[in-house]
Amino acid sequence: MELLSLKNFSISAKVALLEELGYRCEGRFVLSNDGTKVFDKYINQPVLVDNMVILPGSTIVLDDNPLSIASYIEEYGEVL
Repeated sequence: MELLSLKNFSISAKVALLEELGYRCEGRFVLSNDGTKVFDKYINQPVLVDNMVILPGSTIVLDDNPLSIASYIEEYGEVL
């Protein structure tokens, strides 16, 4: 499996990826399919398209920060 950083993806590529996973985008924020903002489940903050992370094998969109990533790994196990 090859890991890709979303940091270098264009906004349109990130939006296309979100749509494939059942999400949407409104301006700066990731939205669920029903139009509500997606909140990072570990830090309870809305996820910005520019700072989103989707870990391998998952469709959960998180904020790209050490606490969320460490919490995800603790909950779901090693992803690499």
